[in-house]
Formats: sequence, C-alpha cells, structure tokens
Amino acid sequence: MNEPLITGLAKLLDHSGGDSTGDGQLARSLVEQTAAWAVGLWKIDGDNLAQALCAFEEGFPEQIADEFQEQTKLVPLAQTQLGIVNAVVNNRAALARASETEGELAKSAGWLNRFGARCSLSCPITDSSGTPRAVIAVSWKELYEQTDAIPQKLLSIAKHIGEALEKNR
Repeated sequence: MNEPLITGLAKLLDHSGGDSTGDGQLARSLVEQTAAWAVGLWKIDGDNLAQALCAFEEGFPEQIADEFQEQTKLVPLAQTQLGIVNAVVNNRAALARASETEGELAKSAGWLNRFGARCSLSCPITDSSGTPRAVIAVSWKELYEQTDAIPQKLLSIAKHIGEALEKNR
C-alpha cells in the first residue's frame, strides 16, 4: 500500500475545510493508484458530506469537473441516490453503473453519464468501531464488478485510510 498516499489522505480528512482540490501531488497519486477517471473524498460533517478532495484524470471535461466539484462541496445525507451518501448511510460500498438510471443510485448514474464513465464505487471510511467517518469514491471509464482487482484496491485504500485516521487520534 502507498503509505504516503494513505497518510496524506488521512491528514487531509483531519484538516479538511480548505481548498477542495487538495494537494496537487496527493490528488495525482490518488488518481493514479485507483486508475480513476474521477475521484473524490468527503468527510462526514453533521448531516452532510463535506468535500475534502476532488481530482480528475487528464482529459476529463473541465466544465463537468467544475460543476461536479461545486455541486458536491456539501452533500446532504438525505440524498441516498448518490453513491457517496448511500455508502455512508448504509455503511457498505455502493457500486453505481451508468446504465442504471432508475435504480437505487440514479443520481450517481446521471453523473456517470455526464462524466463519460461506466461505473463508480463509493467506499465508507470507518473508525475502529465500524462507524463511518468519511467516504471515498472513484469513477471509471471501464465497467467493473466490486470483486475485480481495481475496485478491491479502492476498498483496501478506504480501510487503510480509516486505520490511519485512528492512529492520528
């Protein structure tokens, strides 16, 4: 596991509230490590998710990136048709597919279609008691199942961020 990435993301969550584009090197590393088209990190803040980092692969449409960042700076936990919220509220990973525009994750499917992505995985980041503290989400141009190697790597990253947050307490 990429220790500097995990440590950097945990520190970002501990001190989020600033620039949601995050540290450029940290963002690039996260995109690279997760093979992402788009990636985001949000911290639970009361009844909302507060964006801590948002990053995109080179070539991602700038206007859509700007709209997504703006519209997801603060996301109410009532918006369960978004994978990031669904993952936190249900305390389990949420796999969204662009083709499932009327399902449980319809709002995520809408964003995926705008992104030109085929799927996304949102993973809760939990503390040692299993309580969600944050969520990480990645969108991919490829269609994956949760059991595939790349989504499994994201699940592992989420687990390690949770462990690093505990160490920082």
